[in-house]
Amino acid sequence: MKAAMGRSGVETGYRPKRSLPIARRWARLFFSIVLIWAFMFILAPWVVKAPVVEPIIRFIEENGIDASALYYTEIEEFSEAGIHMENTMNFAPQ
Repeated sequence: MKAAMGRSGVETGYRPKRSLPIARRWARLFFSIVLIWAFMFILAPWVVKAPVVEPIIRFIEENGIDASALYYTEIEEFSEAGIHMENTMNFAPQ
């Protein structure tokens, strides 16, 4: 395949990509689905049982923290911490 020629007749170095065969696209989709499945049902449960992560998960569960909360201002402790940080920044000695 030759490189494309620009308007001035100079070679641009651009080579149009050929589309992948349909079988290869299906194979990529299948591989992606298998990869997501493996992460959800093999890797993630293994990480949860890791000695480094287990105490953190236990702390979150014992304190009733909603770790999936989009905004932590809904949780009292984080709301108080946010107010404290804001006051510290606004009224810091100068």
